[in-house]
Amino acid sequence: MIDEKILLQELDEMIKIQQKSVERAEQGSNEAVVYLESRELAAYMKVRNLIKEKSAHGAATPLGTQLNKQKQYNTDRQKSEIRKIVTEIFDLSLRLQEMTDGTIDWIDWREPGVPCVYVEYHGATAVLSVKIWENGFSAEQRPDYSTMLFLDNPNCMIEAGYLKEKLMGLLEERRGSDNGKDDSDHN
Repeated sequence: MIDEKILLQELDEMIKIQQKSVERAEQGSNEAVVYLESRELAAYMKVRNLIKEKSAHGAATPLGTQLNKQKQYNTDRQKSEIRKIVTEIFDLSLRLQEMTDGTIDWIDWREPGVPCVYVEYHGATAVLSVKIWENGFSAEQRPDYSTMLFLDNPNCMIEAGYLKEKLMGLLEERRGSDNGKDDSDHN
């Protein structure tokens, strides 16, 4: 008989190694390699989740059922937290593009000092990719910040929190510079 715990430990190690491969691929800025490495990572994670799900069905004792319900509650709460923070990240990136009247319009991201945020959701792998050029977009320059958040991985919450804070900081800086422009217009 297969010991699920040992198998899950081995899968967790493979997932850690694959996450590092994805990170290296991101640094190389080759989207095709990032996609392939992300797909492999997603496959490992799906196998791990399937094993966990199947082993949980086998533990249908009253105590096992109660523990599984608690795990499900914790998992559901983590999922809703991830969904909430991803929504906040999308919202913050849209706010960075807002005009002073609140409308969303095209901004010349190449203008120095105007932060450029690139957010992309990959449905096939449940990944949110984010790239930030803090001082305006430049095709010749790598982003100042780049990450991929695997939404089925609760460990991504730390990185998502950091990203949210970073976007909030950029938004505050932009508001400060907009207020400075307004003050100079009134003089």
